[in-house]
Amino acid sequence: MEIKSNGVLLKSIDYNESDRLLTIFTAEKGKLTAGIRGVRKKGARLAFASQPFCFAEYILVQKGDKYTVKTAYLYDGFYPLRTDITRYYAASAALSVCLSLLGEEEKADGIFVALVQALKSLAYGEGDPAEPLTEFLLSTLQAAGYGIRLDGCGYCEEDLGEKPYFDFSGGCFCCENCAKGVRASLSTYHFLRKCSGLSYEEEKIAGGARRALKLLKTFLSARLDFNATCLEEFLRLYEG
Repeated sequence: MEIKSNGVLLKSIDYNESDRLLTIFTAEKGKLTAGIRGVRKKGARLAFASQPFCFAEYILVQKGDKYTVKTAYLYDGFYPLRTDITRYYAASAALSVCLSLLGEEEKADGIFVALVQALKSLAYGEGDPAEPLTEFLLSTLQAAGYGIRLDGCGYCEEDLGEKPYFDFSGGCFCCENCAKGVRASLSTYHFLRKCSGLSYEEEKIAGGARRALKLLKTFLSARLDFNATCLEEFLRLYEG
């Protein structure tokens, strides 16, 4: 059976002399694994389809529970990511989250759209790369049922005050009176609100991007079997 599916390449592994095994996040069927033949040969016509960040229409042949890529038509390779190592690792971190979060053939339309948007922003945007990455992480966590509450104290529902905390088990910020978890910062809170499309106080977000991503890294690691290597490398480059 032949299947057409729009997909983003999450991972590629070499096997045999010239083949690869691809992990593709598709809009129609979720994450799936497919073989692709001959793409490591010099001048291979479908070499692009096994490259990082490839966004394409993949034509797959299904036999039982196995898939093989027959051909592919490129939409976008997000090539500018290869010329900026900081943005490259931000985009790689987004792919790592999808690899950890998605089950095999588990459809996730919202996460797919968020991933494509994040890759576009990171490849072609001129702003702070921490923002599209944070926006992606927040929207993906929300779609997967691990959303972070950003509406004041998650327990008494009052204002956070000047000394907020973050409760990793509850996925929320809390005030000093309800203190649970670890000390956080108002800059983290307001940067996360900005990236969620909520109102925020501009004067309070200085330094919030780095702190927010460190918090999200810890939160992801606590909730998922998440390989944080790419996110850690992005933070190292971003801080440098």
